[in-house]
Order: sequence, then structure tokens, then C-alpha cells
Amino acid sequence: MRGGMGDYTRELGIALAQQGWDVHIITHIAAQQAPQDSRVRQHLTVHPLIHHWNWQGLFHLTRHLSRMAPGILHIQYQTAAYGLHPAINLLPHWARHRLPHLRTAITYHDLREPYLFPKAGPLRGWITYLPARASDLVIATNREDERRLREHGLTPWRIPIGPNVHPVVLPREAVEQARIRWGIPPDAAVIGYFGFLNRSKGVTELLLAAARLVEEGVNVHVLMMGEPVGASDPTNRAYMEEVTDLIVTQGLEDRVHWTGYIDDAELSAGFALVQVVVLPYRDGVSLRRGTLHAALAHGVPIITTEPRHPIPELEGALWTVPPGDVDALAAAVQRLLEDADARQELARRAKEVAQHFTWERIAEQHTRAYHQILGATPNANLGQ
Repeated sequence: MRGGMGDYTRELGIALAQQGWDVHIITHIAAQQAPQDSRVRQHLTVHPLIHHWNWQGLFHLTRHLSRMAPGILHIQYQTAAYGLHPAINLLPHWARHRLPHLRTAITYHDLREPYLFPKAGPLRGWITYLPARASDLVIATNREDERRLREHGLTPWRIPIGPNVHPVVLPREAVEQARIRWGIPPDAAVIGYFGFLNRSKGVTELLLAAARLVEEGVNVHVLMMGEPVGASDPTNRAYMEEVTDLIVTQGLEDRVHWTGYIDDAELSAGFALVQVVVLPYRDGVSLRRGTLHAALAHGVPIITTEPRHPIPELEGALWTVPPGDVDALAAAVQRLLEDADARQELARRAKEVAQHFTWERIAEQHTRAYHQILGATPNANLGQ
């Protein structure tokens, strides 16, 4: 599955395999059509078995688990990735009764509530936390989700996500060729955006800010990096139409450039081209955002939105503006475009911060957690 959670699962699985785990991934049958890179073939066993994430799919999954007999079942939970269907929420309970020797873990990538039926109300919140109550290990990827899980009487581990891409060092000629290929003028100031289009990511605010800068005489172009629409959230396609309409109404047709799906090398070329990456999340910046980690890993200046709660790890590594504030966003972009020293310092801090979110570290934290629920003693060098 392309997208944040699919990339996360791939990178975590490979890192765990490199630390000695035998990693199998059970996923949707659509993965049969997806090309597997050499790292996946070398380190992971992929089982594209599930036709639909519903009750029938749940039965099929548990039957397969009975045959596999793994030691740990680790659910990567993001509501939209399972079609907003609640079947996945019952998997830990089902597994506990049918496979009593199996240890179950769940990582919450978000705490969105699944659709049940009209006016389900509080039941939707209850079922969101239901799988955690039957799991041996609960993981939050950020402080805000950790706090919410604790408010529901749970005791999660907090293990962050890492970058879903691998930066590639490219010669300047390759970067300039990418500029030409994407049709960006050599004298343009380039704002970068990376990731799927989703209403929560504030792309319309980014475009309105760009239009504001153009009106003020700034020769700014926007590079939209990556595939625009993913498979997990069906609302993304409707939002894509809104975004394309806005580009036309704001007269930005010649200033917004789309790369489409690109590999790591092309993405690194894109990050090397931009003067600033803008990630104006409507719910505030969060460490659960894979797109943020990708920008940090590439060591680029970042403007994003104020977090709901302080994030000490990001101190000094980015500029923030209030969510939804187009004027503040446009002003921040203009200031940063005019201040090369500030851009250089933000880039330095971004690279520094990214070292705390390597997949090796993340896999080590998972290994400690797994050993705990298996009742084994972790390796001495991993600690607790």
C-alpha cells in the first residue's frame, strides 16, 4: 500500500528483520500488483490475502494466523486504512480467544473513529480504544495520542515513526535536470510540498499563500512532490478536485508543478530544489506525520503550523504559524525566502533532529517492547 502507513510498515519491518526478527506482513490483495523493491524481497515475507477489511476478512485473517502460528501479531492501526470498518478493532479480542498463545500489539497511527452506523455517537469512540484493551502492547507515535490513550486507562509505549523515504545525495546537474523536467524557471523561488492531498494537510492554505505572494510580486512556484492521491482515504479524491479548482481560480496553473509518484532519488532532487518546505497541517504539526519526518531527513527549512501541545524534540528545527492563517503563512514564507542565514540554520537543525528518528533506533525500541510481552529478557545493549 502506497502512503504513510504502508511505507512505515515496510521500513519498520526491514529494520526489525535486520535485528533478527522473522517478519511477515499480511495485507490487502492489491499488494499483489505492487512492485516490491529488493529490500522487501530480501527481508520481508508479504502475504497479500485480504479482499475486504470486513467481517469475512477478519475470519480469513484469523484462519491464516492459525496456520502461521506467529509469536506476535502487531496491528498497524489507522482507521482509513481499513476502510473505516470496525472489524479490525475486534481482531485482538478474536485472537485472544482463538489463539491464546499469541501476543498482540497495536500501534495507533491516529485515533480517528470508524464508521458504524448513523448516530452511533459514543460507541464510535468506545470501539476505537477497544483493540487496545485486549492487546498485550499498545504503542502511540506521539505525545498527544499517548496522553489520550492514558486518559482511557491504557499504558502505552511511545515510539515515534521515522522518515518514509531515504535521502539520496545527488550531483547538482541531476537537480537542475529535475528542475527542467518539472518546468520550473531557474529564477523562481520554490516552495515545496510533499505527500498525499488530504483536507487535514492544509494544501488550500498553501496555495492561497502562494497566490498572495505572487500578487505582491514574489516570483514563487510550488513543487508538489509525490503521488497526489492515495488508496487509504476515499475523501482525498474529492479534495484533489477542490485543489485543482483553486489552482485555476487563483491563476496558479503555470506556477504549480506536480511530480507524480517518484522514487527516492527524484524526491531528493525535489527537496534539493526548494528553498522552503511548507506543511500547513490544519490540526497542527505532529510527530505522527511521515511527511514531516521526510522533510527533516532531507535537512530542508520547514514552515508548518503550531502544534496543539509543545513538541520539545522539534525546538528550533522549524518555523510555525497558526493553523488556517493564510496571512501569517504567506508572511513567514516571504521572510524565510529573504533570509538565507535563517534557512541555513533551520536546515542544520532539521538534520540534527532527524538523527533521533532513525529506523534502527525505532526498531530497537520495538525489540525491547516485544521482549517485554514475550516474557524474555532484552539484550543488555538495548536497555529498558
